[in-house]
This record gives sequence, structure tokens and C-alpha cells, in this order.
Amino acid sequence: MLDVRLVTTSLALLVALMSVALAEPVKDQAAPVVQSAAEARPIRVILPAPWEPTKGQAESVQSSK
Repeated sequence: MLDVRLVTTSLALLVALMSVALAEPVKDQAAPVVQSAAEARPIRVILPAPWEPTKGQAESVQSSK
């Protein structure tokens, strides 16, 4: 009895996987994204070097002196 259930489950999984594989690939194709010139440029973040204090730290050090 266990073998019949195992074979039935395996066959059902095989049929499900084949139906998904043979489905139309329209869902897989993404629509092309149109970007304007402002969106196409990368965003650059300039971070201070580890040995340089940030502006907030530099101001607090100068104000405490």
C-alpha cells in the first residue's frame, strides 16, 4: 500500500513539474524599464576617511574647547 502512495505522489509531482515547465514563458519576460537621464546616473555617497572626524564630531570638538 505504501508503494502505491509513493508512486502516485511521485507521478503527481512529475506531472506538476512538467506542466509548469511547459507553460508559456510570457510570465518570465519582464517589461523593459525606461529610465530618464536622472535615474540612469548612479548615486554617489562620499564618506569621510576613518582618520578624519565627521562634520558633527568636528563641530562638537571645536565648541567644547
